[in-house]
Amino acid sequence: MAKPLINLRNLRGRLIGWHLFILVVSLALFSVLLYAFLSRSLYEHHDAELAIEAGRLTRALAGSDFTQGATTSALSPSQISEEFVIVRNPQGELLYRSPLLQLTEPKIGEHEALVHAAALGATVPQFFTAQLERTGPVRFICVPIDTPPRAYLQLGRPLGDVPETLRAVALACALLVPIIPVLMSFGGWVIAGRALAPMRAINETLQAIQATDLSRRLDVPADAELGGLVTTLNRLLARLEKAFSSLKQFTADISHQLQTPLTVIKGTVDVALGSTRTPAEYQGALDDIGEEIDEMTSILADLRALSLADAGPGASEHGAVNLSDVAREVAEILEALAESKHISVDTAIDPGLTVWGSGVGLKQVLLNLVDNAVNYTGADEGRIRFQLRAEAHEAVLTVSDTGVGIAPEDLPRVFDRFYRVPGSDARSRGTGLGLAIVKRIVEAHGGSVTVESRLGEGSTFTVRLPLAR
Repeated sequence: MAKPLINLRNLRGRLIGWHLFILVVSLALFSVLLYAFLSRSLYEHHDAELAIEAGRLTRALAGSDFTQGATTSALSPSQISEEFVIVRNPQGELLYRSPLLQLTEPKIGEHEALVHAAALGATVPQFFTAQLERTGPVRFICVPIDTPPRAYLQLGRPLGDVPETLRAVALACALLVPIIPVLMSFGGWVIAGRALAPMRAINETLQAIQATDLSRRLDVPADAELGGLVTTLNRLLARLEKAFSSLKQFTADISHQLQTPLTVIKGTVDVALGSTRTPAEYQGALDDIGEEIDEMTSILADLRALSLADAGPGASEHGAVNLSDVAREVAEILEALAESKHISVDTAIDPGLTVWGSGVGLKQVLLNLVDNAVNYTGADEGRIRFQLRAEAHEAVLTVSDTGVGIAPEDLPRVFDRFYRVPGSDARSRGTGLGLAIVKRIVEAHGGSVTVESRLGEGSTFTVRLPLAR
């Protein structure tokens, strides 16, 4: 099977196909308009001359009884020597014809088109073309003569080369409409190839970029359209590179976080099995193993929460959430946690604040923040302020504590996964995922979370979420 000249399945073929389609339609429309304009212009020229001459002859025939002798005497030989002049009664019967017609068209009296034009009873001049037996196409005007007895003057002139001119134009258009697109298709093929050459270069470069080497970037071309596309692709590559780097770091962090409790469990089991132990020692070993299992369970639970936060709120759990009610529930939990450490709590919650999202996810955000505040605030002397208020079109949640605070160099990393503030003691022990989960859930809800802190004075976490409308 022969391969088609233009393959519409690829971009180059479609570009040429659309180009040829538009070109053919444009040429066809131009040809039709050219023929119509030229035909109208040529016929209007004849019609204008016929109208002037017919007006002169009707004035000369005014008052005549239209017999052959009276009409001949009314029209001087010089007026009608080269004209086709016919006078008919309202029934279309021939009353007079000029000497030129008597010689050239002896059967003009019975010509159907001329008889019908007079018998039509028109009250205004009518133009038409009649094909005469010997002369060929002749342009006629049929003018009513209103002076009694009523009659019609039919004046005609041969069209000469007008039909040949129109036929030549039609033939030229019929030949050019298919020929020009064929010639233009080759030019379009070359132009499309040159226009798509940068796209092929971009494709080759992208194919050469592997997942192990995402540091390569595309050269930005000078033209605006491809330049914008390449800039977007480079930004995408940068995001992919960052994502792959984060994934590698994330994998390493998970391995490190799980390796420690597994190592402790393995060491405890080996020691317990290596020699005879008392029941109390076996109980202590099992307690140590249980603590490490709890640590791993906590890590896995946080990892699951983080993956759900990365996915964003699901469609099934997405809806209007009364954040004020959620805040009140978390405030009760905060008071219970703070009471065990003798930490005072100040709560201020504006009623009726509604946001759009996941109630479960937003509750986890508040729980992680208050848990973080309790863990980092010293017993007996600490204070925590938990506040929810409306500000413009946002719900603003603030959790402040008077705890150990965060050093300025550590602030940029507090929302990183598995990051723990250096020097934190056992009371603040955690998986290092809590604030990372907070950040992902808040961003998935179209909000933002920020932190302000001074070492030794405490920290303030602020969450902003758009209010539901």
